Amino acid sequence: MSQLDPGTAIEMLVQLDEELGDVDPDARAIVAVRAAEHGTVELADVTLLDNGILLPPDDADGLVVVTAEEVAQDDVVVGLHQLLCVLPDGTEVGVYRTLDGGELHSWRTDADPDDAADDLRPRDLASNTARRAFALPSLTTPVPMTDLLARAWLLEVAGEALKRFDAPGGPRDVSAQELAEVADRHPIGGVSVADDGDLLTAAPPTWDEVHRAAIDGTLELGPFTVDADHAAWLDADGFAQVLDQTLPDIEQLLGTLSTVGDDDLLGWAIGWLAAREWYLGDG
Repeated sequence: MSQLDPGTAIEMLVQLDEELGDVDPDARAIVAVRAAEHGTVELADVTLLDNGILLPPDDADGLVVVTAEEVAQDDVVVGLHQLLCVLPDGTEVGVYRTLDGGELHSWRTDADPDDAADDLRPRDLASNTARRAFALPSLTTPVPMTDLLARAWLLEVAGEALKRFDAPGGPRDVSAQELAEVADRHPIGGVSVADDGDLLTAAPPTWDEVHRAAIDGTLELGPFTVDADHAAWLDADGFAQVLDQTLPDIEQLLGTLSTVGDDDLLGWAIGWLAAREWYLGDG
């Protein structure tokens, strides 16, 4: 059990908010805290390895995250600046104010079940990094497997298109016919899936299966590499979030195809994805 009780943690966050003053909404930071004598709290550095694993001090009683996030309140999306404190037992407390400098409010997960803490708990990568440092579950917005399939397929197709576009005689438009072979490959390599040879009917992998392949070191996602140790440190939800924020998005990859292809290439790619219900566009 943590030596830092939630009430003291909130008091510490309120004081830290005063000391930090105005914070850039894009700023993210994680620091460890220790309970000290007479109800005081000390800050301590954490170690972030090159592969993304966060190591708190052995005697850390909590991790504080400086972050900002948009949340839905009464059907309105509001930007909030937050200070989150994650305790080793899974209890979380936080203080927040709107990005325009509104009044400071607090929340805590150990309060009344009707409290709005679940809606206010930040779900960003920094907050989940702090949670995983204590081996706690990530809190994320689910990433559809179809989104990963679409982006992985586009990575392969766009990568091949770029190779053909940069021809020895100078840039040239690439046609859909030239990409048929790479288009018919399963876009996620190294994952065992029930496949009858047709991507239109093949059963998609689950996030647990993709996560396991990453841990085993067999996952293939175009030119992107995944650190096996980091994958093992993450849970499946956190791993999905990392991939979601690392891979280029669908619109960016479609933009690449529109640049290197002939008039029919973009429509072919969108149609191919739509037929498999991996991408339905804005409509």
